[in-house]
Amino acid sequence: MWNHSDLVLHDDVAVFYGHDTILVGMSFLVDPLLLAVCGASIVWLHNRLFHRVTRRAKTYLAALTLITFWIVAGSMYLNLSWFDWVWQGIGQAASGRDFMINSGLFDFEYVNTAGFIDTVALILFLLYPMWLYCGIFLGYFLFGRHERQTGMVGLL
Repeated sequence: MWNHSDLVLHDDVAVFYGHDTILVGMSFLVDPLLLAVCGASIVWLHNRLFHRVTRRAKTYLAALTLITFWIVAGSMYLNLSWFDWVWQGIGQAASGRDFMINSGLFDFEYVNTAGFIDTVALILFLLYPMWLYCGIFLGYFLFGRHERQTGMVGLL
């Protein structure tokens, strides 16, 4: 955790200096793994709980997951104030964009990002459905495609 001596104001942005870094939450480094886990969880939830409710529950859960990730990660990248609590409580980042780009591990430019960094960020945001689909595919492998199938987990 940081203390007040680690906080320095630099060009109207608070910058944390210290040694402790916590890598949890949304960032471009963590989001692909979280989306894949969410995709596998969607398959498990659908096969075990929601298949009786509707056949499209998987689609609804996937859409809700993507929308949630895009809203939270996009708001952090755009430094929208209503998600400041997310990046402030997670690690040592000067802003939501700093957390999304650097994840507390790197030192890429996060203030003047027009051009290359914003283009890469847009590409990463556009890849979110692919990561979720990879998780859904993993879920099919582990848990089966239908409620009657058990997948690889059933073989254990």
